[in-house]
Amino acid sequence: MDSTLPPTSIRRLPDRQSLEVTWPDGLACELALVPLRAQCMCARCVDEITGERIIDVEGIDPQIAVTDLELVGNYALRIRWSDGHHQGLYTWPHLRQLCQEAQKSI
Repeated sequence: MDSTLPPTSIRRLPDRQSLEVTWPDGLACELALVPLRAQCMCARCVDEITGERIIDVEGIDPQIAVTDLELVGNYALRIRWSDGHHQGLYTWPHLRQLCQEAQKSI
């Protein structure tokens, strides 16, 4: 599938602490919020020079929640988190990759 195509559905599942993402080819996944928050690619979470992840994953609130979802153009999703973070964009290829990895771990 063309990983630049947007998902057909993105739903918050607050009772399951996850985000459900469905793609045009039928791939559906449930992404747990803490690991998803840890995958933010903004400059506060990833060193711009080295690409090293600098977010303290252990410091993410285990009860973190999504407060808002916002489409950015036709290429990404901005997630506003309960910890106030909202700088990172989850591009469709990045989100697709996270879904594929989540499927492999089932």
